[in-house]
Amino acid sequence: MSTKMIEHRGVVQRVEGGKALVAMETAGCASCGQGGSCGIGKMAAGRPATVLTIPVSGEVKAGDFVLIGLPESKLTLSALLGYLFPAFAMLLGAWLGASLEGSDGATALGAIAGFIAALIIARIVIGMVPNLMPAPQLILPQSRSNAFPKEHYHD
Repeated sequence: MSTKMIEHRGVVQRVEGGKALVAMETAGCASCGQGGSCGIGKMAAGRPATVLTIPVSGEVKAGDFVLIGLPESKLTLSALLGYLFPAFAMLLGAWLGASLEGSDGATALGAIAGFIAALIIARIVIGMVPNLMPAPQLILPQSRSNAFPKEHYHD
C-alpha cells in the first residue's frame, strides 16, 4: 500500500551540494478538491513564491518542474498537534481558571496559560519524536506520467 501524498508544483531555482532550492506556487494546493473555496489558497494568493530547500536524490537541474510531496498521514497528525491540541488546552485552561477563581480575568489567564502550555508540550513532543513533522519530498516528473495533468488539456 502506497502512502497518499499531498502534492504541490514547483520550479527548481538551483541545485547545490545535494540540495535543490525550489520555488512553489502560493495559490493553494488543490489536493483536497476544494479548489477556489479553499481558505488557505485565498490567504496565499498574491504572496511571493514559497522557497524550500529539499534534499535531491535524482538528476535535477535549474528550471526543472517538480512536485513537492508531503505524506498525508503525517500532515494530518501534525495539524492535530498544532491546531486541535492547543485549542483544547486553551478551553481546559479557561475552564480551570473559571472554576478556581470564577472571574473573567481568571478565565482569560487560564486560557492563555493552557494555550502556552500546549505550545510548549507540542514543541517537546516534536523534538522527542523525530519523524512526527512531515518532511517535504522532491518528486521528479519522470517518476509520474501525469505530474502536471492540467498541462495535457491545452489545445
